[in-house]
Amino acid sequence: MPDAEIGQKGGVLKLTLNEITMCVKLDLSKHCIETEIKGLHNQMIYQYFKSTDDRAKLEKKIEVLEVALKELNFAQLRSTYTELSGNSADDVALSYEKKRLAIYINGINIL
Repeated sequence: MPDAEIGQKGGVLKLTLNEITMCVKLDLSKHCIETEIKGLHNQMIYQYFKSTDDRAKLEKKIEVLEVALKELNFAQLRSTYTELSGNSADDVALSYEKKRLAIYINGINIL
């Protein structure tokens, strides 16, 4: 995980100039990982068109969420890791660094 603390839900923690590096905290207390990522994606698109501030950060975050939606096998993740199925109080984060996705459950990389 990047050398940063996880901030508020969906918060961007770290960005570099040449490649996307970020960590997004996921709230899986009410729904599964797929629904959370789709919701964050839609929220970021809405914010992108609503505000002109921080568009570059929003673009990078949207791109990372789109990569996750396209590349992750959510059915397999939910069946293998029950924490990702929802109704979970575990700390879950999506990280993207050096063009590689990672999912952390309570600080442990599962991908």
